[in-house]
Amino acid sequence: MKEQRKIVLGGETVSYTLERKAVKNINLRLRPDTGLSVSAPKYVALSQVERVLMQHQQKILETLRQYQTAAAERRQQYPRSFSTGETVLYLGKYCTLEVLRGSRECVQVQGDKLLLLVKHPEDAQCRERVFNSWWETSCEKAVRNLCRAVYPVFEAKGVAFPEIRFRRMVAQWGNCRPTRGVLTFNLRLLAAPVRFIEYVVIHEFTHFLHPDHSPAFYAEIAAELPDWKQLQETLQHMVETRI
Repeated sequence: MKEQRKIVLGGETVSYTLERKAVKNINLRLRPDTGLSVSAPKYVALSQVERVLMQHQQKILETLRQYQTAAAERRQQYPRSFSTGETVLYLGKYCTLEVLRGSRECVQVQGDKLLLLVKHPEDAQCRERVFNSWWETSCEKAVRNLCRAVYPVFEAKGVAFPEIRFRRMVAQWGNCRPTRGVLTFNLRLLAAPVRFIEYVVIHEFTHFLHPDHSPAFYAEIAAELPDWKQLQETLQHMVETRI
């Protein structure tokens, strides 16, 4: 059960979502889109929940201010109406979308422009369909190529080449199911620079060797990507902030 509540932290009124769940601890989560969320065991009193919030008030307020600043400055990262002039974050670079009439429906990358060619430019559903199809195909191609590129490292350690899947995710760039031999990647990855996509691919492949996030897991990643921590922190900030 979820409920919306408010608390005064550092003289500021902060809204948060409280959810009672079958968890052992009180967990706080901050995300740019939904703000502050709290999950707590059913038996924990509200006063105890609020004490935890008070203990973390400085971090909560700092992060919320960062989100507010970023929201004011953030450029659009994916088309909303698939119209000329919208911005798209593509492989780490902001591009401008330009809709043109064309006999062959496709998207062409020309410098900092993405040309969306459609037979009926006035048809919003057509524009959306063509763009989404191109985006998903391009993302899958980029990730699959990187999977093949890094695989020899893991093949030498006895890892069989996995089944590669894709879907839209809210709070993950990818996940691994070691027992099933499946890697799933977020279709949003095409917005990230290639180096960041490479990190996600190596991160998920490494779970076939270490299913947890132990020191051994990160040591394995560091052998291939010495700057893994910086890459990880940047990606985590793009998705969500955990306390």
